[in-house]
Amino acid sequence: MFHKMKNIIIGNGVNIQFGGYDYQNDNIIIRAMHKIESGDFCNEVYTSEIGDWLKFIFQEFSCFLNGDYDRFAVASDERQELESFKIRYSGKAEIYEIGFEDFFLMNELCCRKNKINNPQRFDIQELLRRLFLDSIYNNGKINDIHKNFPKDFIEYIKSFDNVFTTNYDKNIELSINRDLFYLHGAFHVLDDLYNPNGYRNQLPDRPADKVHAIKGYEHAFSTALTGSSGFFKQFTAENAENTNAALKKFVAGMNHDPKVAKEIESWKGSENYIIRNFYEAIKLKQKNPDLQFPIVYAFRKLNEIKGLVTFIGLSPYNDTHIFSSIRDNLLKFPTSERVDLWENQNRISSGKIEFKLLYLS
Repeated sequence: MFHKMKNIIIGNGVNIQFGGYDYQNDNIIIRAMHKIESGDFCNEVYTSEIGDWLKFIFQEFSCFLNGDYDRFAVASDERQELESFKIRYSGKAEIYEIGFEDFFLMNELCCRKNKINNPQRFDIQELLRRLFLDSIYNNGKINDIHKNFPKDFIEYIKSFDNVFTTNYDKNIELSINRDLFYLHGAFHVLDDLYNPNGYRNQLPDRPADKVHAIKGYEHAFSTALTGSSGFFKQFTAENAENTNAALKKFVAGMNHDPKVAKEIESWKGSENYIIRNFYEAIKLKQKNPDLQFPIVYAFRKLNEIKGLVTFIGLSPYNDTHIFSSIRDNLLKFPTSERVDLWENQNRISSGKIEFKLLYLS
């Protein structure tokens, strides 16, 4: 008998269900602010100034709702996020009531309004990212949540052929004792930007020589994705794979077409830092054909998903890209071969809903 693949995609609702209020958004924000105010953090990871900047962003909250930042949202996904932001919040809110990922949209638009450009803009975003990741990590306590998993829940997760998660922690992996697919990265995987032996740090500028991962805070320098936009998360997740494919094509062009080789060689002295760095990446790939940027996000696997898909504990606002990806995949099949069926299965105490999308393949 034909076996239909069973897939499950797990979100933060599971951590809230079994880990308690510590992993709800308000406590993530409160804990982050407390770290800054109490000095309970490492200055090499982030500084107290990022706490001041966070407060400044929040002071602009009403301006976002009133449309004062509309003209700074230039990309279509930013405009959609901003409209969603206005719908989800009222005129009054405390800082801890703002979704921590919404702060990344507010940060980006605040930087534009105040004409803060790269590299300072990137530095601010990175410090904000580390602050929130450190708060979520909760001094490592987040990886103890699996101790609260009931046996029936663990057996339920084990019953699936493929297990995906948008969480950064290892709780599901530890409980089922097998590999799973991290869609948004993981605390235990160091970002290639900070990996001294990675592809990125074999280029002449070697960013890891300037900013290195701090021992005990590797989670803040990990592959964990943060951002208000599902488009941004998916773009970032697919970036390594797309870059590897592009490098392979450019190397093939250099090896077989003198005109292409001449054009690429002209990039060596470019005033544009990105083009100059890409030239170095191509030359490195040419010398080391097997070298590639690590693919640490499981979006290709998600894009090829087949069978039964169960969602549990996902945020409908932050994870729309996942739903869209699965629906796009569904549309690849002829109408006669698919069944588009969404069912409310059950609620867990965090208020999240488990859905099932069933289609034939």
